[in-house]
Amino acid sequence: MVEVYKEVEVTCPECELVKSIKIPEGVFTQKKFGTIKVQVPQGGVCNEHQFIVFIDTRGIIRGYERIDLLMRVNQPKREIDSRDLTLNDVIQMFGIYGVFSLIHAKVFNYSACVILGKYDSYDTTAINILFENLIPENYQGANRIEFIENTAYDKIKFKDKESLLIDSYKNIMQTPWDEKLKMKFEQSILKKALDIINEKEQLILLQRDIAKLISEAEYVIRELENVKELYDDVLIEKMSRELMISKINQYRLSLIKEFISRRYSSKLVSRLKNKVEEFLDIL
Repeated sequence: MVEVYKEVEVTCPECELVKSIKIPEGVFTQKKFGTIKVQVPQGGVCNEHQFIVFIDTRGIIRGYERIDLLMRVNQPKREIDSRDLTLNDVIQMFGIYGVFSLIHAKVFNYSACVILGKYDSYDTTAINILFENLIPENYQGANRIEFIENTAYDKIKFKDKESLLIDSYKNIMQTPWDEKLKMKFEQSILKKALDIINEKEQLILLQRDIAKLISEAEYVIRELENVKELYDDVLIEKMSRELMISKINQYRLSLIKEFISRRYSSKLVSRLKNKVEEFLDIL
């Protein structure tokens, strides 16, 4: 069966060069996932920049997101050794935004599926081990990344509709999480890791940054388990004092809330209140 494509005209958000890219029609007709994202690599539209295009199910562009790590990951391709898989290897496989998304899925317990291209021959066990090892051992094993051979989108079957889908061959992703969260956390920890030359140390640094976020979430869980409600500004001050960390911002708190909701209980998260939101509800 010949796959039908839809042409979408995209504009580089950096240099404003315009070019049409082809996206399979099946991406727009199936409704199993959330927002459609197209990862445009360097050379896809212009020769200098890579970015993400957000597209709705009608094929209308809803926005762009720049990727600022281009120069750090633009390295010559090498023969991948599955026995010693590195961060740059998986970036080479899935693109930088694909790695952001796989880390997000692993940390926040979303199922994930990767559609393999015709010529992909990845060691799927090694890939799963790498991403699994990024999170603390007591959280491992919940959702392994699933790999399926190149197939039509309408034939994909999932147990969980809240799944990440990555088509690494066509640079297409569909994500189930709230777009307000973006990928700022994942981008920041990858940027730090890629500043290090030693590839084993890169993965260790990722582990540490993820473990730090999870330890903060575990602290919040203990606090919420002992109260009927707690205002977030009070919580933030208490965390800063007792954990001896700089005052966390609302974005960091939103990540902690997502972790608790996905890993523990959304009812527990509902105990955390915001004074501004309560005031607006009264008006």
